[in-house]
Amino acid sequence: MVANVTAGLGRQPQSLSEHEKLVRELLPVDVAEAYLELTHTGARVTHLGDPTDQELLNRQLAYVQPGRNTPVIRAVDPLIAVTGLLTQVHHELTKQHGRLLQGYVAAAEMHQLQLHDRRSDHVPSVLAQVITDPDELTARWTTSIQTVQCTYRSIVTGEGPEPVLPAPINGQCDTMTFRELCTPEYLADRGVQTALDAGVDVRTTHELPTRLVIVDDHFALIGLAGGGSTGAVLVRSAAMVAALTQYYDQLWETATPVIQNQTKGLSGTEREVLRLLVHGLKDDAIARHLQLSVRTVRRHIAAIMEFVSAPTRFAAGAAAQRLGLLD
Repeated sequence: MVANVTAGLGRQPQSLSEHEKLVRELLPVDVAEAYLELTHTGARVTHLGDPTDQELLNRQLAYVQPGRNTPVIRAVDPLIAVTGLLTQVHHELTKQHGRLLQGYVAAAEMHQLQLHDRRSDHVPSVLAQVITDPDELTARWTTSIQTVQCTYRSIVTGEGPEPVLPAPINGQCDTMTFRELCTPEYLADRGVQTALDAGVDVRTTHELPTRLVIVDDHFALIGLAGGGSTGAVLVRSAAMVAALTQYYDQLWETATPVIQNQTKGLSGTEREVLRLLVHGLKDDAIARHLQLSVRTVRRHIAAIMEFVSAPTRFAAGAAAQRLGLLD
C-alpha cells in the first residue's frame, strides 16, 4: 500500500486527476501531499498534536472519526474538499474587492472635501456627494429602484430602510434586470422574500462589504455605516459608476442563485445530519451518532438534497459549502 501511495504521489502532472491538480494548485505543497496521501490510504491513526494533521483539520480537509478509542483521521471527500478550497479563495477575492470599494468611497469623500475647501458656497460635487440628512437618505434608499430604466443592482445587508418595490415589477422583469446580493444569513429576512416574490433575481455570497445600489449607468449609492442609515455617498461620475458595476458583476458571477425554498432554512437536526454527511459518515454511522433510526436519517438526507437542489448526497455537501450552510 505504501509503495502504491508513493507511486501515485510521484506521478507526472499529466496523469493527475482533475481534483488532484486543483488541490496542488490551491494548497501549499506539504499540505497537498498530506491530503492526497490520506485520500489514498483512506484512514490512519492520528496524534492530534501532529502539526500536519492539525493543518488538515483546520483547513477542513480531514476529520477525526468519532466513537473510536484510538483517534483515526479520515480525508474529506475530494469533491467537497475542492469546493471548500475554492470557497476560501472566493472569500479572499471578496475581501480584496471590499478593499477596492472602500477605496472608491474614500476617493469620493476626499473629492467632496476638496470641493468644500475650494468653494466658499459649498456647492455639492457633481461627481460625488456625501448625504447625511436622514430624510434624504431614506428617500434615496427606498425610491432609487423606481428610477431604473435597464438594470438595477443592489447589495443588501439587513440594515437601513428597504427599497419600495414598484407594483408592476414582475412585468418589468421581462424588459429590465433587477439583481440583489445578500449573505446566506440574510436569506430568512422578509425583504429577500419580498424581492423573490416580486421577481427580483437574488444571489448569495459569504462576505459583502457594505450596502450598495447601482441604477443603470447613471448613479450609485454607497452606504458608509450602519447599513447606509447614517450616511451614504451618491456617485454620479461615469468612470466610478462603471468601476463599481464591474466590481458588482464580479461578485454576481461567483455568487449562488437563490430559489424560493432556500429562504425557509434547514431544521437543527437536518443541519447536524448535513454536517456529519459532509464529514463522510454513512447513514448508519449518522444514525448512531444522533441516536436516530437509519430511515429517519435517510429522510433527512432526502430533504437536504431537495433543499439545495442536488442530485446526490455528495453534490448536496458541495452545494452546502457554496450556500454557507455549514458556517
